[in-house]
Amino acid sequence: NNNSGGEEGALQQLKSLLNQAKQYDLDNNNGNIESSVDVLEALGVVCNVTREYEEAAECFRTAAGLSPENHQLWNKLGATLANSNRSVEAQHAYQKALSIKPKYARVWLNLAISHSNLQNHDEAARCYLQTLSLNPGALHVWSYLRISLTATERWDLLSVAASQDLNAFQEHFDFVQY
Repeated sequence: NNNSGGEEGALQQLKSLLNQAKQYDLDNNNGNIESSVDVLEALGVVCNVTREYEEAAECFRTAAGLSPENHQLWNKLGATLANSNRSVEAQHAYQKALSIKPKYARVWLNLAISHSNLQNHDEAARCYLQTLSLNPGALHVWSYLRISLTATERWDLLSVAASQDLNAFQEHFDFVQY
């Protein structure tokens, strides 16, 4: 791909500019926390794209420290940790995001995936069901749920999953239906 070098160069240039902005905020101690959070978040996203997960995690961790009630930052920190095979740490960040916004479907999905990665398929299934309760249109999540049910040999529930009957799962899993 002839364009990949250009894209990589553009990402590095963007990262450099964001690092300059971050340093400016630090040097000038301007007290504009919102600006610092925005710069750190953008830098974290760029580092994620370039697979510099440790640096990305540090950006999100710092941003979340400055804006601890920002559920999206905690989710991004969790996703970054999960991307670097740190699912247990990711779960702590996801739990923090859920403590701020319990109905955040994306975090429930990410939490389910991290449970699956840790072979905790019962809890993964519960989190997938919570995701579906919050976002019934997320049809791909039914496939993830079937994988967790298969991993736990819950053959009795595969037909329920195939029928996409969320109510029928209430007697088997603890999740809140909306």
